[in-house]
Amino acid sequence: MADRAIVIMTHGEFGSELIKSVEMIMGPQENVCALALRPGDSVDNLRNKAALIVEKNNEKGLETVVMVDLMGGSPGNVALSLLAKNDLKILTGVNMPMLIELLAFYKNDEDTNTLLETIKQTGMDGIKKLDRSFFLKK
Repeated sequence: MADRAIVIMTHGEFGSELIKSVEMIMGPQENVCALALRPGDSVDNLRNKAALIVEKNNEKGLETVVMVDLMGGSPGNVALSLLAKNDLKILTGVNMPMLIELLAFYKNDEDTNTLLETIKQTGMDGIKKLDRSFFLKK
């Protein structure tokens, strides 16, 4: 079994609320945490908190998957700074379908890169444009 941990870093409380929403569907989850960059927070403080979590995951033998809300935003840049010093994986554009899929399979033996390609596709597939014609199709 692959041992992985998930860190979700976002602007505001999006990450922690996303975890709460997913847990409504899937129940409590292990090795999943959220870090928020709130208005007035220091990016250095976020970086230090994230680095400590990754270090603890490494000590426990857990591979870390970092999910961020926005590439190029401060949480994403913090994730990149962690990647420069650690063996971890990053997914940007975190959404609920991605997190559900990842939590459903993050404990399996599948290669992490393969798993994350599936999760990336799930995130894209979860985006739909609907209009009134949706009701007219049979």
